[in-house]
Amino acid sequence: MWYGAQSHPIVGDVASLTDHRERFANRLRSLREAAGLSIEKASEQGGLSTNFWGGVERMAQEPCLDSILGFAQGLGISVRTLMTLEGDDAHDPERQELNGLLELLSPEQLLLTLKISKLIYSYKAEKPLRSEPHSS
Repeated sequence: MWYGAQSHPIVGDVASLTDHRERFANRLRSLREAAGLSIEKASEQGGLSTNFWGGVERMAQEPCLDSILGFAQGLGISVRTLMTLEGDDAHDPERQELNGLLELLSPEQLLLTLKISKLIYSYKAEKPLRSEPHSS
């Protein structure tokens, strides 16, 4: 048997697989909640069933590549953003700069920044996708 915290030559550390699933489920839920989306609305926008979306958030189901693309579409974000699990973005220079600036803000400024960020996100989410110009 090769379950628990044991290592397998092909799969690697089995315990870390569960950890990644949990981190992904938490990331998916936190991004959905931050966007102010219900599971129903997010899954509709991403072309996924609500049962599947909820199952992934509860770690009852595992996503495949197609569903990861659907999650990103449902949240209105890039796959890269979705797949950047907590702590993985520590070396991203833009994220480091932003975090540094946020540390300098007063509580009032931080609240205002949060409100502005939410407005920017809601504008992006409501803005229709521009289609490519057709050549005649």
